[in-house]
Amino acid sequence: MTRREAGYTLLEMLVALVVFGLVMAGLAQSWRFGLAAWSGSERHIAGPQDMAAVDTALRDMIAQAVPGSMTGRIGGLAFTTRLPQGAGGLRGLADIAIQPGADGTLMLSATPHAAGIPLRPAPPLALETLAAGVEEMRLSYLTPQDGAPPAWSSKWSGQGLPLLVRIHLRFADGHDWPDLIAAPVNTGQ
Repeated sequence: MTRREAGYTLLEMLVALVVFGLVMAGLAQSWRFGLAAWSGSERHIAGPQDMAAVDTALRDMIAQAVPGSMTGRIGGLAFTTRLPQGAGGLRGLADIAIQPGADGTLMLSATPHAAGIPLRPAPPLALETLAAGVEEMRLSYLTPQDGAPPAWSSKWSGQGLPLLVRIHLRFADGHDWPDLIAAPVNTGQ
């Protein structure tokens, strides 16, 4: 056995290390790309599920609205309703308001409804972010007309409740959420 056959040359070792480094760099980039894709898909999947929960909660609250308590305009809605279970610890009737926040959020504020004369200070207002990235919110109300078919209006106030409430959301990324149309159960008509 000659001296040359006993081991690797320095040049062979350097070439092997460079190839190993390139393979590791490629694996690291693949790993990073995979994690970014995974987290992006998680956000993409969670968005519609979160909005579906918001859709259901809003429908339930509007359906349970107390006649004569609703005041609505194109950019916000306030009424008394029975909150769904798990709504921030509030139970029973609550006065709520739904309106866009200044930071592009859709906000729900709620406080327990005071029945009669309040004997103690009102509890603090509970604020809940329903959605983020909201660019525009438009509400409209299907109102009964004397001697004519019902028509959509940009505001509501009255003794009863509108026949339907329509909420349209446009997000900052340019997509529109399908209109939420909810029917109050007890319209007082």
